[in-house]
Amino acid sequence: MGLQTQPLVSAKWLANMLKRNLVGPSLRILDSSWYLPSMKRDGKKEFATSHIPGASFFDIDECADRSSKFDHMLPTEEAFSDYVGNLGVGNDSHVVVYDASDFGLFTCTRVWWMFRFFGHPQVSVLNGGFRNWVKQGHPVSGTYTRPEPARFTATRNHPSWVKSFQDITGNIETQEYQVVDVRPYGRFCGKEPEPREGVKPGHIPGSKCMPFFGFVDEDGMMLSTEQLKKFFEKSKVDLNKPLCGSCGSGVTACHMVLAAHLCGAPGAAVYDGSWYEWFTKAPPEHVVSDVNNKLRSELALSQSLVMAAQTRALVSGQWLADAVRNNLVGPKLRVLDTSWYLPKTKRNPRAEFAEKHIPGSSFFDIDECSDKTSAFDHMLPTSSHFSRYVGELGIGSDTHVVVYDTSDFGSYCAPRLWWMFRVFGHNMVSVLDGGLKNWLAEGYPVSAEYSKPEPREFKATVNQSWVKSYEDVLENIRSQQVRIVDARSAGRFRGTEPEPRDDTLPGHFPGAINMPFTSFMDASGKELGTEDLSKLFRDAGVDLEQPLWATCGSGVTACHVALAAHLLGHPGVCVYDGSWSEWFKRASPDHIISEGEGKKA
Repeated sequence: MGLQTQPLVSAKWLANMLKRNLVGPSLRILDSSWYLPSMKRDGKKEFATSHIPGASFFDIDECADRSSKFDHMLPTEEAFSDYVGNLGVGNDSHVVVYDASDFGLFTCTRVWWMFRFFGHPQVSVLNGGFRNWVKQGHPVSGTYTRPEPARFTATRNHPSWVKSFQDITGNIETQEYQVVDVRPYGRFCGKEPEPREGVKPGHIPGSKCMPFFGFVDEDGMMLSTEQLKKFFEKSKVDLNKPLCGSCGSGVTACHMVLAAHLCGAPGAAVYDGSWYEWFTKAPPEHVVSDVNNKLRSELALSQSLVMAAQTRALVSGQWLADAVRNNLVGPKLRVLDTSWYLPKTKRNPRAEFAEKHIPGSSFFDIDECSDKTSAFDHMLPTSSHFSRYVGELGIGSDTHVVVYDTSDFGSYCAPRLWWMFRVFGHNMVSVLDGGLKNWLAEGYPVSAEYSKPEPREFKATVNQSWVKSYEDVLENIRSQQVRIVDARSAGRFRGTEPEPRDDTLPGHFPGAINMPFTSFMDASGKELGTEDLSKLFRDAGVDLEQPLWATCGSGVTACHVALAAHLLGHPGVCVYDGSWSEWFKRASPDHIISEGEGKKA
């Protein structure tokens, strides 16, 4: 296979082409960066500031069907020919496409697919994108010289590679091909909002979910062929049968097409209008979004969800160290030390932060960012309070947030803040696996210096369904509709070990299941692998195909349950915010089970 037909090229290969001055009519580089409005990034402006030398900018909104009401639909052959010809691309050009997203690969796979659709197979994706190009120390430029126009003739040699609303509607009955939706699972199952106003989440009947970020590793590099094949297999997608990708607007669907191509299944189609068009046109019975009924079978613990969840929910010390070393901590990436300790531990996390923290991080105080009117510890604040607090820490709606704490466990309260961001509608949040404990053990740098970041605007929207009250738990004791997992130690749960708060005795409420938060981590303090996590839930009698709530002492370590279940594909564990500290004070003695003293009437 010639280089010009390889679907992926490495940064090292492209850097070598640059050194040999081979970028020109026979090799064109295109920056195809595009972002949703909510991301508040401008691909074209960023290109003008920093891009791979010799690259041109490909605007997927410009090179599109302008007569359509839907975003960046395929242009005509003539429009595509004129557009790429003006970028110096001819029919004999090898085209390398990339984008500058934090994912590594985001929109570039769409342009890769477009070239192939219009009869030009000499196109490659830069593996890992601009993110890894910069990380590996290759040169960038802020200057641009418009290339000489070239003659390009587009031909639609494969009309079956694009599907319409009518095609997908017919396929619901015929099941001629498998529809693979690559949006995040929360949007697919109807639990998380769509980024476009007026469009609600859900999915096409019969479609399968393979979140697009599950096709890449935590560094933004495409998974190996063997890993990709396992992803398809665990997602119950048969590579020997026809495929059609869908997403929000036909962009990241092309990740699946590229992945299938790498696995030896070229020619997967794309539903060009994708969910944006489908929701606008389809009748209500063709919009599936009820997770508690129609999606029972879709909640299997598939590897697709596992991989996607790992990518989003956990980052390694190596990943964060690379980001720190490459000066990526800033408006697009914020690091928060979330340390909090019970008074009896006699540790002052804010003072410890002042002495030693991950470079570039800020301190998040869960007692400060809480409902100060409540009698109970660190209850959730209002949306406006949370917005102000995190905005003052330099966090905007487009910021990837990494949270950690300094506990001896590895992770203690960091999952609480991970859950809080998600409750307030911000899913771009990760936990540093193993916390500061492992950061130090692995030899990464710390600092005592702190510069207050520039404030940014953050708009929180609370998902109240993920927050459970005393009344909710009381009703569930009667109805027994939902399993509730208590993350406190076994002794506190049974009533044989004291509670850390002097005015509270140990025990648990009827029907609760004990899974101590420490059981979700290994001896080093890192999260267990998915097989071990699955076994933990299974051995505890917890069915992750059913709704799940979590509790603990005061709503902090309960979030370890939420994180672990998320890694296994659960769409959203609810947390009893007041937890045992509230329950013991308010519940009647018959609703407190204890092998010890118990509560007196």
